[in-house]
Amino acid sequence: MKLKDFFQNRSWKKWEKSQWSILILVGMLLMVIAIPTKDKEKEVQKLQEEVGEDAARAAEVEKEDYVRKLEQRLCDTLSRLEGAGAVEVMITLEDSGESIVEKDTSNETSTLQEADSAGGSRSEKNAQTARSTVYREESSEKTPFIGKEMTPKVAGVLVVAQGGDQTAVKQNISEAVMALFQIDVNRIKVVKMNMQEEEY
Repeated sequence: MKLKDFFQNRSWKKWEKSQWSILILVGMLLMVIAIPTKDKEKEVQKLQEEVGEDAARAAEVEKEDYVRKLEQRLCDTLSRLEGAGAVEVMITLEDSGESIVEKDTSNETSTLQEADSAGGSRSEKNAQTARSTVYREESSEKTPFIGKEMTPKVAGVLVVAQGGDQTAVKQNISEAVMALFQIDVNRIKVVKMNMQEEEY
């Protein structure tokens, strides 16, 4: 039976109560399936927030480890400078580094030729470049292929040294830090270590 005939013949008027109740129940079931519940939405949102927080925590821990290693290496190196003595270092970072994703580049050139009624012609070339991210597949998961990792940039360095009050030592420490981190001298501070610290 066609739908048009069904409505024209008004066959639906002859339906029994059980047929109507089935139709209503099917409609309600479809509505329940189609409309997401607030609980499901909250669960999905909570899960997304937890994943974001975990990633942020992991990045922060990684950043702190990186800074600690830099500080330790710099302390070891600067303490060997003549006249520096014991050295403590604090490094602050400008950013958290950058991952550069590899991209495939494809070039496409098209030529359009037109002829007019006077017998003249002209041709026009159009070049288009498309870039797409390169992915690596591991256990049925696609992850972008990282081509280059940029380390975080150093924002400033504080050096506390036993010989921090001597001009020559200050200059040597500042020049060493400038050479290592490619930062300006105004981002480096060298000070003398407190006498109480020296005793420890």
